Order: sequence, then C-alpha cells, then structure tokens
Amino acid sequence: MTDTHVRLIPLPVKVEGVTLPNDDGSFDIYINSRLSPARQQATLEHELRHIRHEHFYLDMPISRMERQADGEALNAVLHPPAGKLPCFASEAALARWLDALCQQLGVDLGAV
Repeated sequence: MTDTHVRLIPLPVKVEGVTLPNDDGSFDIYINSRLSPARQQATLEHELRHIRHEHFYLDMPISRMERQADGEALNAVLHPPAGKLPCFASEAALARWLDALCQQLGVDLGAV
C-alpha cells in the first residue's frame, strides 16, 4: 500500500479535500477541518478512491475523475495521448494499468 498522510486543515468553504502526490510515491491528503466528522470521512474515502484509481497518472478529464471518485463506474480510456508516457507510482500500479488495458482491448496475456 502506498504511504498516505492525512491532515485536517481549514480550507475554503467549497473545498472539502485535496490530495497531492509526492516525489517518493506517497500522498498527502488534506481534509477540510470545518466539515462534520461524517463529511470528513466521506471526503477521505473520495480522496482515497482518487489514489486507488491512479488519477494522478492518467490523462482523463477532471470531471470524469471526480465522478469515478464519487463511486460511478466508468470505462476509463487508459491510452495516454500521443507524445505522453504514463507514469506509475509502483510496479503494482503498472500491473493494474496493464490488466485494465488488456481487458479494454480484449487481450489475454496468458495466450501471448
């Protein structure tokens, strides 16, 4: 599991939470301390879904990332745009990306 550091800080009213990737592959999650405990928990779960779905390493519209982090199942396009390379925080993240890409393309790696 990726190291994740969670901090409660006062943020602007409309900002519930923010996640920032670090150079070492860890993440800092900032949750608005002005939220109720239940909303803080929901916001933390939302931010963790951004990490699990590798949103920091995909070229996808933010609106789609937010919908996916809210729990909506999306068929995300995993191909980076021309001239860009995908980056992965770990080998496990790369493996998940390859598995998803193979599923999208209907490729069975066991048959290759």
